[in-house]
Amino acid sequence: MAEELKTYYDFADNNYDFLMAAYKNGLVGNAMGAMAQETCEKYLKHLIDEYVILGDSADNAKKTEILRTHNLTKLSKYISSHLPEVNLDRPSLNLVNGLYFTTRYPGDESIMVEKDDLDEYIDAVKKCKNAVDEFIRSKKE
Repeated sequence: MAEELKTYYDFADNNYDFLMAAYKNGLVGNAMGAMAQETCEKYLKHLIDEYVILGDSADNAKKTEILRTHNLTKLSKYISSHLPEVNLDRPSLNLVNGLYFTTRYPGDESIMVEKDDLDEYIDAVKKCKNAVDEFIRSKKE
């Protein structure tokens, strides 16, 4: 029986495992660029959903709004302002920000993912996961 996915972290880890398996098997494809962004997005949303505790209804409305974005810059800035102890590598997040759209749809902004690109995207995802895992561990101590 498959593991039940309940949190943003569960979904992020599910994506991460699939992405890493494909990468280790030498696959290179645009879907992997989109998945890199989506995986980081879910890890970041987990931090916001689980660790940003707000009392004010206006603040909670902003939290709900930020959980609807796909923009990693917005998510990382929100985390920096509410959870400054999270050690995110924002330049690596910026590298994968927007891939969900530029790797999935044709147009002036579309790109073709190549092996060198994917190496950098995988590194960014690993840095994001490590920062999130480190923060979560610190909260359990």
